[in-house]
Amino acid sequence: MTDAQTIASRFMEALNDRDFDALSRLVDEDVAFDSLSGERTLGAGSLRSWMMNYLRHFDESLSDIVLMRDAAGQRVAADTTARGTYRETLAGFPDASGQAYSIASVFVFEIEDGLITRLSQYRNIRLFERELAG
Repeated sequence: MTDAQTIASRFMEALNDRDFDALSRLVDEDVAFDSLSGERTLGAGSLRSWMMNYLRHFDESLSDIVLMRDAAGQRVAADTTARGTYRETLAGFPDASGQAYSIASVFVFEIEDGLITRLSQYRNIRLFERELAG
């Protein structure tokens, strides 16, 4: 069985590569995803759709990735820097005009039987909105 840290790392790579097939293979069919907006979606298909929609608005890559694992080996946190370009206005956010941004972002993974069962994404949303507003 692959360890949780490796699974989280592969997820981050698949996300940066826009490899949604690889991403789908890493998550449980009933994965719970808590997004930046605080909304929870359930299911691999919903996660994939959310990610694809988000990346349509934000051409974003994750770098400076530091992975941390709990002692039991089931939870992993990924501290990252999200860098990108805001290319299409997303409802509830400032108007998009190609603004570049760089902001700290954290992902928390819960992994069972080699699959991601819960994924939560965190960042300072107010700071993110201010950066996009210019």
